[in-house]
Amino acid sequence: MDRNLRLLGIGVGLRSFGNALYFPFLALFLVNQLHVSYVEIGIIITGVGLVQLPCTLLGGALADRVERLRLILFGLSAEVAATAGLAYAFSMNSLVLAITAAGVGGSLTSLAGPASSAYIADFAEGPERTRGFTFFRIGFNAGYSAGVTLGGLLVSDLGFAGSVAVAAIVVAIGATFLAVMLEPSPRDLAARAHPLPSTTDPLAARPRSVRESLALLRRDRVALELLVAFFLASLVAGQWGVTFPLFVHNVLGISYSLLGVGLALNGLVVVFGQTATTESVIGQRHTSVAVWGLGLYVVSFVGLGLAGLLGALPVVVFFAAVVVLTIGENLITIPQATLPSNIAPKEEIGSYNGAFSMMAGIGFILSVLLGGVVLSSTANPVAIWLLLVAPAVPAVVLFRHASRGLSPTVDRA
Repeated sequence: MDRNLRLLGIGVGLRSFGNALYFPFLALFLVNQLHVSYVEIGIIITGVGLVQLPCTLLGGALADRVERLRLILFGLSAEVAATAGLAYAFSMNSLVLAITAAGVGGSLTSLAGPASSAYIADFAEGPERTRGFTFFRIGFNAGYSAGVTLGGLLVSDLGFAGSVAVAAIVVAIGATFLAVMLEPSPRDLAARAHPLPSTTDPLAARPRSVRESLALLRRDRVALELLVAFFLASLVAGQWGVTFPLFVHNVLGISYSLLGVGLALNGLVVVFGQTATTESVIGQRHTSVAVWGLGLYVVSFVGLGLAGLLGALPVVVFFAAVVVLTIGENLITIPQATLPSNIAPKEEIGSYNGAFSMMAGIGFILSVLLGGVVLSSTANPVAIWLLLVAPAVPAVVLFRHASRGLSPTVDRA
């Protein structure tokens, strides 16, 4: 594996370490300290996310038109500023300032999201591309696991605002590390040598416009099916981010400390299991891997609901659910990270990754809103999770149908 991909994995690990110091506890802080209701949390996160979504799509287009590395570093710098702004807002107990910092900073950070995926794709193809995304994910989750473990202690000792301030410092360290160590990708170097990108069309004298890139994607039927399938899958998987800790703490009665350990376990299963998971599916169809992963999410969430209904061994079921859903996460992340680059025309890798990232973002945003509405609508634990995993059914149908239109080379991990 190219050294730059390893360095990128280390840098993203530092970034996720900083974010995990506070983000997994954000919903609990809003509910218990600022007295925000479940539905209001959904509305706030939805509103902030909706502002950021066009920036993700624009970021994909930018990643095909400016240097990927410069865009990555710009996004990290914006994230440092946004996290520092959040720390100040929470120290003032100001929800308005927090929303402003998250909205502005998150929008700027979103511009750089697709550039990381395109950067990895520039260095590798085929199974090596899958392995490159795997290492990126391992780095992210190694940082997350360490961060969420320490975050539970920091929130107790320094308060939530203090934890966010520490997070800003850690993210700044990660940004500095990548700025010093990373090299431009092969595509970045080629762009420096030849300002106009190469093309197979001898009549083309300029790169495609953003409108032309979007039109190309709109005509790609298989890509559109996969976009919707991953969106529906994100509606299910996104429940892990906010609904899961709320349900575990407020319904199952799991303490903050045990919740932090369980969230850290998620990262550990990724760090020590992702490589083995990836190697076990090399040669399998990406679309099949996505279905397997989504199925494990369903098993985990419904099992959690049964534990809440029966009151049976909630702590044991909680930890078991974390392990099962993380294995599902390990599986579905492989096609989610790799397929957009595989199916994209060579000159449109950034644009395709931007579109897929935007759809995943929409899925996460709506998953938070859906989770808040469902938690407020019913107290039946099984009904809660049956409603929340329902989008998995059409997602599986779309993955299966899209696989028929993909060549074996593109759809193989």
